[in-house]
Amino acid sequence: MSHHLADLMEDLRSQLARMTTMVVDSVQQACESVFNLDVVLAQKVVVMDERIDEEEVKVEQSAIALLALQQPAAVDLRTITTTIKVNADFERIADNAVNIAQRVASLAQSEGYKVPADLRLMANTVLATLRDTAKACNLRDESLAQHVMRSDDVVDALYHQIVQDMIALMEADSHKANTDLNNIMIAKDLERIADHCTNIAEDVIYIHTGRIIRHLHAES
Repeated sequence: MSHHLADLMEDLRSQLARMTTMVVDSVQQACESVFNLDVVLAQKVVVMDERIDEEEVKVEQSAIALLALQQPAAVDLRTITTTIKVNADFERIADNAVNIAQRVASLAQSEGYKVPADLRLMANTVLATLRDTAKACNLRDESLAQHVMRSDDVVDALYHQIVQDMIALMEADSHKANTDLNNIMIAKDLERIADHCTNIAEDVIYIHTGRIIRHLHAES
């Protein structure tokens, strides 16, 4: 690899790291806004999404320029193409954070609302997974990526439990159905964040090994 290409690859890596930091902050603030029914913080998440979208475009443009102008080979080519995919997954995670934040205003109007214990646990679990995902991505840490993939089962189990609990509550008291539905939709966005984390972890492993493991772990 030429020194010039090495510098450009490092710049791309730094851009993606900046993007991941913003996305982790966005999800953390979205969860905190739910926990504290903080409408102001929720709105900050919505506003931040525009900056994240701008960063996502910059990363993609840089990656495409590298492909077009530098003609990288082997591992570098794999890294660049995977960066484009990972970048898109992080942007979608930020969109899920916005969806969560947009539920806060409605929840704040629900008298006596308390975050269900499993929803709080799910949010904290997804946050930890997202932090590990960002670290695995930025450090190209294959073992941490494997850990991220294993954590998805816990998130899925919590999601299904929350859905069952909220449906039971809706059947018992239809007057709070809107609140229960909001809890389900927040859980759904958290579950989608975990899915994107799994996608990213698979791509980190692909960079290291060249093996496409997408779908394979689901069959084991």
